[in-house]
Amino acid sequence: MASTVAPVARPRLMYLPFRAMAETSRMMLAHSNIEYDDEAIWGAEFQRRKLNGEFPWGKTPVMQLAGGSDEGRRTVAQSGAIARWSARMAGCYPTNPARAALADSVYELGQELCTINPLVNCYTGHNFERIRRHYFTDVMPQALPQLERELERAAAACAPAGGASPFHPGEVYFASGSVEEEKEAELLSDGAPADDEPTLADFNIFHHLDNAQLLEPDLLHGYSALRRWQERMRALPRLKHFMENRPVLNGIGEDPGLEDRLGVRVTQRSPEGRAWLRDGLWCFDN
Repeated sequence: MASTVAPVARPRLMYLPFRAMAETSRMMLAHSNIEYDDEAIWGAEFQRRKLNGEFPWGKTPVMQLAGGSDEGRRTVAQSGAIARWSARMAGCYPTNPARAALADSVYELGQELCTINPLVNCYTGHNFERIRRHYFTDVMPQALPQLERELERAAAACAPAGGASPFHPGEVYFASGSVEEEKEAELLSDGAPADDEPTLADFNIFHHLDNAQLLEPDLLHGYSALRRWQERMRALPRLKHFMENRPVLNGIGEDPGLEDRLGVRVTQRSPEGRAWLRDGLWCFDN
């Protein structure tokens, strides 16, 4: 007998009220205009669901997949798995295995920058100052030159056989250009590389640098390729709309929280324990 339960039409992202481990996925889904439900949970509600086994590995973010009944939906855990699912849904995951490996490599470097997420969303007082010093003294000074060089390699990989690249570093995305020695980079009629599309690598690095620049706005001073690349990312129309409308992360280092454009602010101390983000606005209904 066929089920009479109406299938769930859209995937549902569940996470703490943070701009952190789910933001890369949010950006990619926004970039491709893919609809999903965005639910924030914290406090007692988080603990209740955790005890009920709703989070496969006992933590968030998780993505409940569309289809089936609300009770029978499959749930994907781990931010990297959610990001790769989002990238495939959004057309941001390369189909070429070599290019996918390059994108994954840069994505994983972004994961090594993840200390910025709890730094701006959680830590306060002495811990905030201590970890901030470590992050901007020990972590970023190593990562930024590596990312700059990777953008230089991407631009060089767009060079025609025997010629110089027509692109400055930062004018193409991280996984652009030729990925095989025998293959010359294909250019479109307007001169752009045929494969020059942002991938999960670009979105993950973009998110972590964007969070870091909340504390150090001049972080990319002296890194011309990264600055060019970041401006390209910021100009993506749907990503730009997403960033302009998402809640502002404020109170960093003292009382971090996300405040929407109507002035509604949610923190881990807010009493509700549950809210939805709809076009960047907090909603507390069902």
